[in-house]
This record gives sequence, C-alpha cells and structure tokens, in this order.
Amino acid sequence: MDLSAKISLKQTGRLALTRQLVQSIELLQLSNVELAEKISSELLENPVLEEENTLILQASTDSERELLTTVDKELSGDEPADQIKEAWDAEYDEKNTPYDAYDDDRKRNFIENAVAQKETLKEHLINQSGITAKDESELLLLETIITSLDDNGFLIVSPEEIAENGPFEIQKVKDAIAVVNHFDPIGCGAANVKESLVVQAMQTYPDDEILLKILNDYFIDLEKLEYSKIAAALHITTSEVIRKSKLVHNLEPFPGIKYSLKKTRYIIPDIEVKYLDEEIIISLNDDWIPKIKINSYYKNILKKKPVDAKLIEYLRNKMQSASNLLSSISNRKETITKVVSSIMEHQREFLINGAGHLKPLVYADIAGEVGLHESTISRTANNKFVQTPWGVFELKYFFVSKLKSKNSEEHSSEEVMALIKGIVAEEDPRNPVSDLEILNTLQKKGINIARRTIAKYRTHLKIAPSNMRKKLNFIKQ
Repeated sequence: MDLSAKISLKQTGRLALTRQLVQSIELLQLSNVELAEKISSELLENPVLEEENTLILQASTDSERELLTTVDKELSGDEPADQIKEAWDAEYDEKNTPYDAYDDDRKRNFIENAVAQKETLKEHLINQSGITAKDESELLLLETIITSLDDNGFLIVSPEEIAENGPFEIQKVKDAIAVVNHFDPIGCGAANVKESLVVQAMQTYPDDEILLKILNDYFIDLEKLEYSKIAAALHITTSEVIRKSKLVHNLEPFPGIKYSLKKTRYIIPDIEVKYLDEEIIISLNDDWIPKIKINSYYKNILKKKPVDAKLIEYLRNKMQSASNLLSSISNRKETITKVVSSIMEHQREFLINGAGHLKPLVYADIAGEVGLHESTISRTANNKFVQTPWGVFELKYFFVSKLKSKNSEEHSSEEVMALIKGIVAEEDPRNPVSDLEILNTLQKKGINIARRTIAKYRTHLKIAPSNMRKKLNFIKQ
C-alpha cells in the first residue's frame, strides 16, 4: 500500500467579502436621508474627513505641533477620543470664518428635521455584534450574516454560501449564526419561521419539552391546526396541544418585523425621473447631502518625517477608512443611477401615461441588463422613492407582475392582493370567506384569475385558509 503523501494544487475563484464591500452593501440599502445621517456621523468620528467648500486652515509650526500633541494624547488615552476634532475645530473657529455658515446650518437643520428615523433591524443587530465580537474576523463574519437578513430577520443565503464567499470556515459560520440567533430580537438569523420559533421557545420556555417536541417534529401539523393528530402521536390530550399552541402565539414568527413596519412619515424622494422630448432623464436628489473629502492637512502630515509611529498608524487607518467611505458613496451613486435608468426604460409607458401602464418586470430582468446580482438590485430598490411626473413612488413599485381581466383591462398583482386582503378583513370571523367566494367577488369586479392564483396570493399575504382561520378565531375567543 502506498502511504506516501500527495501534494496537489487546486485553483479556485472566491469572492473575499471585505469590510469595504460590507460597507458598500450597507450604503446601497440606505435612503438619501439615512446616507446624510451616516455621513454626518462619520464627520464627527473621523477627523480626516471634512465637508467641501470650507476654508483650509494654514497651520503655523506652533499650531501644528499643538495639534500633533493632541493626537498623541488621544492615542495614549490621556484625553477623550474626540479631542483631535475639538482641537482642530477650536483653532479653526478662532482664526477663520466658515465659508457659508448659514448654508451649512440650513443643511444640518433640514437633515435633522426632515424625518424622524427609527433604528433599522440591521443597525440594531450590528450594534450588538460590535459588543459581542472577540476580534475583527468575528466582527466581519457577524456583519456579513446580518447584512444577509431580510426584513423579517431571516437569513436569505445558506451557511455554505457565506463560508464560500467569505471565505470562512463553515463551522465558524454556523457558530456565528447561533450568536445572531440570540441577539435582540431573539430568533433573527434563522432560515425560516420554524427555526426561529424553536430558538425563541428554547429561550422563553427552556423546560417545556412537549412544546419543543411539537415545534421540532410536528410543526407542519401545528400549522394545519391538526391538534388531534399531534395529541395522538404524543399521547397527550387535544386540550394540552391547544394550550401549547397558545404559548407559540406569544412568540414572534417574524422576529424582525417590528423594525420593518411602515409608519407614517414624510417622504423625501431619492431619485427624480423626468420624461422630456422622448428622453428619460435620471437625477439623484442628493444636492443637500454633505459633500465630503479628505482634509489635505492630514495628508501633508503623512508626507513629513514621522514624529510618532502610533500617530502615523492612527492617521493611515483613518485615511483608509475615509477613502473607503468615499469610494462606497461613489459606487452607490453609480449603481443607483444605472439600475433606475434600466427600470425606467422598461417602464417608459408609465412615464408617458401614468399608473395602469406598468409592464411586467422582475429583479432578474434588470440584473441581466446591468450586470449585477439580483440581490444587489433588491438592495438598490429597498427604501428608495422616485419622483416621477405622476407623483412619488417606491422604487419597488415598478417591479410588478400583471393580470388581464375579461375585458382585457390590466391589473397588477399588488392590486389583486390588496383586494383579497380587503375581502378577508371584512369577513365574518365565525364564517370566513373561502377561496371560491373570493374568486366570485373578484369576478364581479371584472378580474378573472384562477382559483390556485388566489391561494398563492393569500399565502403570500400570510392569510390562512378559511377552515384554519375559523379554528384560529375559535381559539382566540
């Protein structure tokens, strides 16, 4: 038997998910208002960043030495972390008048008062990851997982995909997902409702073995409200199963939902689209967002003879962070413009004639045209609003399938789902409407669709069948 070791080389292609790429993904999902808040925050945290159109301080040798001393003290921990910025601002205020102080104040007041933003799910989880992570590698892995969650808090990619694209060890990915599972809100990072409820039940009812058994082994029967079947399998009474099901009602099947609920708010369009002389004109509504650059004063410090190794390392890290931010902002603008241009070219009829003239369009159509992944198109469309000649619309509005009625009038799938939701909302809880009754009601409105399509839309709306709704209403009594 040949026991000699064999060495072979294998070339593989992998996408390294760097911190800059994670930042680019995060910025792409932000609205312009959220981006402005992000930039304002970075201006406070990173001393090498400054707003454009401001006078540059020509520091004397003495003032330069004093500023360097301030930085050195910050590094040694003798003064608060924001002293470097304070020292710069103090000297700037004494010797210079801002280029346009009124304009700067107006921009800041507009940003602060435009809309009261609620912390997003990803922001809430990333804040916790910063406290939990033991090192930079673990922090990057946690952030990669968190940015791969949907609005419900579910992980939309497999652990294997995360491991392959990282690259990360598969076991470390699974361990990190388990960590995210126990962040607040409990259950985020799970692949589906079942996994999320199991995580929550283990946290909330750790000693209830029957409940955990039901969720792990009889979840489909629980969904179908087949209480007698579960009772027979576990050799317990049906009433006991019902009591356990009521405990499940105390859990949240979609843990991230409270962070994604739409609230009444003022909308500031992120993009403006005009149709002039048969030409589509796209422009980003970002004139009021702070324009930032790297302060040349700090660049000059790095060009001089090093006065302190820690100081040089500190400034280089800050410069790299600032450079990454500027690059991510530029990529965001380019991606949004490219994607919106492609979308509007498909929806040219809408720009000409308004609502009711949308053409079928899915993420894959745009992804193929602009050479981006479908997930990137989804992130671009997320939380963005477009000013059109016909009003302001969410960018996701333009991705829609369509149905034809008997009289050839077109209806969007969203319109039909809204009608179904309204019909169910007005039903008698003691006698819920069936899919056949919904079908008859829609046909009276001139909408002719298959009964299976109604079932599909009802499932999409997370509306249970009529017999299950009747049981649920009975349990709630």
